[in-house]
Amino acid sequence: MSTGISRVRRLQEIMQEQHSSLAIISFTDQMRYLTGYLENGHKRLLALLIPTKGEPVFLVPSMNVQQAKQNPAGISHVVGWGDAEGWLPSYNSLLQEMAIPSDATILVDDELQSVHLMHMISLMPGQFYKPADDVLSVMRRIKTDTELEDMQTAASLIDSIAEEVMHTVRLGQTEAEVQRMVVDACHARSTHPSFTPLVCFGANGAMPHHSSDSTPLKEGDVVILDIGCFWNHYHSDITRTFSVGEPSDPEARLIYKVVQRAHMAARALAAPGISCEAVDEAARTVIESAGYGDYFIHRTGHGIGLSGHEPPYIVRGNSLLLEQKMCFSVEPGIYLPGRFGVRLEVIVTVEDEGVRSLNVDPPAELPVVEAR
Repeated sequence: MSTGISRVRRLQEIMQEQHSSLAIISFTDQMRYLTGYLENGHKRLLALLIPTKGEPVFLVPSMNVQQAKQNPAGISHVVGWGDAEGWLPSYNSLLQEMAIPSDATILVDDELQSVHLMHMISLMPGQFYKPADDVLSVMRRIKTDTELEDMQTAASLIDSIAEEVMHTVRLGQTEAEVQRMVVDACHARSTHPSFTPLVCFGANGAMPHHSSDSTPLKEGDVVILDIGCFWNHYHSDITRTFSVGEPSDPEARLIYKVVQRAHMAARALAAPGISCEAVDEAARTVIESAGYGDYFIHRTGHGIGLSGHEPPYIVRGNSLLLEQKMCFSVEPGIYLPGRFGVRLEVIVTVEDEGVRSLNVDPPAELPVVEAR
């Protein structure tokens, strides 16, 4: 039995336990996880329909039938629909074929286009729709050894890229130019970025999701580099903070040390049976105790794997308990508007008695690279 089919069977078991009749999976990482196949349907419906019992079916545009039939999971039932008639007649026929009740509970991919969902609801208004991620995340958040190997490779690659970029930046380069350096470094290692690289100079670093622009690098700038790459579709994601020359802001070294302590406090607490919110609190307490609580403006971490962001989320209010082979980021930060920001991020995996970082540890003190 292929990995994909075994995952489909496991999903069906959970669906039976939860009394769901059908799962509708869109062209997302959920589909790749279950079948090894992923093709962008763009505005057309391309979906995997999984009944609680029986064989799954690909419902795809006619132009995608041949690719869908080659799916690694070996799912043989593929139904194509043409642009002239649209997908609703075929979808309706499949519901009848699968004997899906008019009042069934249906799991829907969180990223299914709303226009498609509205058509489904109009066809069977008595059916109840629930997010599929609530079920699939139970499966996906525990990584296999093979998944961990791919994530370790991706992590090692991005570590080397970060180190290379940190020591080759030049005064006068723009954020966009350094961003291009990251992309080129990925390509040189037979990979590519898993998200648009974030390069933030000086005051731009106080915006956690700043879009890299034409801001030039100046001596004394504190730089945030948030980058990731793929290996076999699995993500890496790290953030490094460093100064080019002696930091021009006298508080930079202190802030870096506070964030580093918060980072390590979260990692020290994380272990099987510890809640996600407790890990977040461990980092947050360090930053709040240092008087910078108002400047830590996001969660401490997010799960990662086939998706860049997936459960478990390391955030206040999430009582989910950590389990072995879960993987997530640890990335506390402090952001001083108009001045600079500091964020330190690695990916960890949960082991018997704690967590192991897939990445090289960030330095204990603010790294200072030569201004050239």
